Amino acid sequence: MSNHGFGLLNIISSIINEERDGNDVAIARYLISNLRNSEAINVSAITERAHVTRSAVRRFCNRLGYQSLSELKNSFSQLVFPSDFRHRDPNLSFNEYRAELDIRMMEMYAEVESRISDALLDELAYEIAQHRNVELLCTNNVSGNLMRFQQEMFFAGKIVRLNTQDNGKPPMRVETYHDSLVIVVSVSGMFARELDERMWGRTAKKVLITAFSSKDTASRFDKAYYLSGRGDGIDELGVYSKYAITYLFDLLSSRYITKYKTPGNPLFGPTVSWPEIIEQKSPASRYTPSSKGAPRVEHNPGRA
Repeated sequence: MSNHGFGLLNIISSIINEERDGNDVAIARYLISNLRNSEAINVSAITERAHVTRSAVRRFCNRLGYQSLSELKNSFSQLVFPSDFRHRDPNLSFNEYRAELDIRMMEMYAEVESRISDALLDELAYEIAQHRNVELLCTNNVSGNLMRFQQEMFFAGKIVRLNTQDNGKPPMRVETYHDSLVIVVSVSGMFARELDERMWGRTAKKVLITAFSSKDTASRFDKAYYLSGRGDGIDELGVYSKYAITYLFDLLSSRYITKYKTPGNPLFGPTVSWPEIIEQKSPASRYTPSSKGAPRVEHNPGRA
């Protein structure tokens, strides 16, 4: 799957949310009304129904990262929704759906509870505390959950960068950071597999938080944390991406604040960590602390 599958709906949503009128809004509205009937979409239909020109359609496709309308249409079958609608029974009534969601929520909660121990939270919190630069990489459909985590960490005086994909592309607008921890959040594992190769050339310690990643995908990271024991599974109703991630990072922020916040004046205490960007001419397998006493972080040379 192309990374456009992660970002296309987000870009269309941004157009709808941020722009009140214009050609792009008219085209976006037409596409939304035909998501389930993509075979009916063609340039002539758009120009007629959305009242735009052919050149406006071409510019819209280019804005979304596609060379043509045909290329854009092909991505509709790969769209990544917050819930995986492709695996949802369309014949379920609302009451049946609610009953199934309740059951899956309880199953998910029990599984996450069995896997996210206090010791695991302590381990994650310690890693965040020990690294001067902490970066969260995720798709836009889970970024809202992580933004709350980012803001809660401010209370503990910890600066965490949130790096989400831009225009359907992997979130690789990053520099080389001094003493870094990169946490990739990929519920299905698809996003982790699609990350740009530049990610794997970085010397940061790489951690994966996932529910369904395969062992092959997880092996590219220094550490992987699983919310589920069903590798390569399907998040049918989106309970892991919508609820499990929220639950995990809610617990993690609380654990971190409890252990590491500065009493009295947390936002401006000695734990404030401003990420430091450095020039690095050649890759290094390990970081030796400077005279300022920064912590030493060793990396697995085979995974750097």
